[in-house]
Amino acid sequence: MESLECLEETYYTYNIRFGNNSFKYFLYNNELNDCTRLLNELTDIESFVIIADKNVADICGQSLVEQISKEYKCDLILFECTEKNKSLDGLQQLIEKVLLLKATRRTCIIGLGGGICGNISGMVASLLFRGLKFVHIPTTLMAILDSVLSLKQAINSKLGKNLIGTFYTPDMVITSTQFLSTLPNKEVISGLCEVIKNSLTILPETITRLLDMLNSECIYSWQDYRYFIDMSIQAKEQVMKNDPFEINEGLILEYGHTIGHAIELADARGISHGEAVGLGMLCAARISHTLGYLSEQEVYLHKELLEKAGAPTIIPAHIDSDTIMSIMKFDNKRGYISNMPDTVQLLLLGSIGKPLKNQNGALITLVPEEIVIQEIKKMYR
Repeated sequence: MESLECLEETYYTYNIRFGNNSFKYFLYNNELNDCTRLLNELTDIESFVIIADKNVADICGQSLVEQISKEYKCDLILFECTEKNKSLDGLQQLIEKVLLLKATRRTCIIGLGGGICGNISGMVASLLFRGLKFVHIPTTLMAILDSVLSLKQAINSKLGKNLIGTFYTPDMVITSTQFLSTLPNKEVISGLCEVIKNSLTILPETITRLLDMLNSECIYSWQDYRYFIDMSIQAKEQVMKNDPFEINEGLILEYGHTIGHAIELADARGISHGEAVGLGMLCAARISHTLGYLSEQEVYLHKELLEKAGAPTIIPAHIDSDTIMSIMKFDNKRGYISNMPDTVQLLLLGSIGKPLKNQNGALITLVPEEIVIQEIKKMYR
């Protein structure tokens, strides 16, 4: 975190820097009632197109359009933000809609919604006219403290999650903890699973405080949310300051995601991204213990934190384990190291706060497939 300041007790400003890429992150503790003042910091803009999650548009989409329209041309596009629609077809539809609104090189794209909306809006911005200015307005805890704190913009292939994408730096992030007051508990828990991941992998000194704060009823104050956000920004900047593309030290941010993404895509009933990642982390911890690294106590710590947050620690019985293994073969981290037959590439911890490195210093471990299958199956009970 380069700097943090409170302006007129209205919002906090973070100056985010990942390598040579930087942007401002504005965090309100009340309604976004002066967004245009912040957007005026952007240069060479004549119009805005807001791509909004349909579920969010009714709450704040139209009021945001009204604010911006006082000074700029501003249009609103509604998008059904599901993993199925986060696809090439969905991307093309959005691009065509933006073009029909007579977008130019001086149009700024705003993504208003959760992680899916932010990802596909970022793809639209990065591709149109070879790059338009882009602003995130995240409205879920997952997006606020995780997905917008990255340069990665991506959509899904039919074979796997986030396989099609690019790196594109937003021009700013604007959000408010007021959005969190309308979230169902499941969405809050989803975001907290990423907070737990940051604690276990990067900031182990925060674990004791997290254990005191987390509660399955999801009763959190503005100060609690502020702590979760501060902590996540600190963790992200710590590992991405010299690794903006998350291929070296920053790769640890994908802890739990290989198995987690597979669980998420295998579940037609809709387990949340964070819940799936939580299960992926717990399974990764069990695998590390089986390989002789993490202790039983460290595995239990994973489980304890997840349970305190109200997250599941057992894979739902309706999710087929063979489907999980099949999807994992198309994980988007394939290729960081050469693969070997009958192995799975995983990010593991050698101990809490210390990623396991292979002999070449990379954060990828080749794990025998039989061990992965064994530990996944144990996660059903």
